[in-house]
Amino acid sequence: MPKFPVVINRRDTVKNSSSKKDMENYNINESYLDIQLTGRKGKSVYKEPLKFTKIDEVLKKTVITPGFEKLESVPAYQESDRIMQKKRKKERERTKGSNWFNMPATEVTDEVKSDLEILQMRSVLDPKHFYKKNDLTVLPKYFQVGKVIDSPVDFYHSRVPNKERKRTIVEELLADSEFKRYNKRRYKEIIEERRKTHYKAHANARKLKRKK
Repeated sequence: MPKFPVVINRRDTVKNSSSKKDMENYNINESYLDIQLTGRKGKSVYKEPLKFTKIDEVLKKTVITPGFEKLESVPAYQESDRIMQKKRKKERERTKGSNWFNMPATEVTDEVKSDLEILQMRSVLDPKHFYKKNDLTVLPKYFQVGKVIDSPVDFYHSRVPNKERKRTIVEELLADSEFKRYNKRRYKEIIEERRKTHYKAHANARKLKRKK
């Protein structure tokens, strides 16, 4: 049967010393357990010394904190499964998941919200361009906003001057004169169609009254 001799070593102290001065300088945090294992054939198996756990690290999990005597009930040492599930769910909702490289949820400001709404209504921006139907009926929660970096080769051809650059899509559309003309013409057409529809409905209502 293997033997397990335990030797308690103290650093910065004299071995086998029991003087009062050495006992006062003794620090338990600097002590460790040195366990020497001996096999069946008498060969020693080296094991790293096991250090004592510091008191501060142990007290991190304690429920006895300052003001403990003023509490009405003792707080639970372990949280319930239901609370743990809520915490895990909240933690999962912070990102899109590992399949999307843990894409975080972007903070939605008023400017970002306006840009997202315009992207959802992009089919009305250009009548000659066809766009697929939106997959989402609500604004997305996980997305990222990028910045287009111009190539130095196209400095004089396809580069947008700094004076014409805008911060958001809304500002770009408001500064676009062609979009303004199209939007104004389309607005007039919609108003005219509504006026005709209301006129027809009013005329039909008057005919029904006369028949009665």
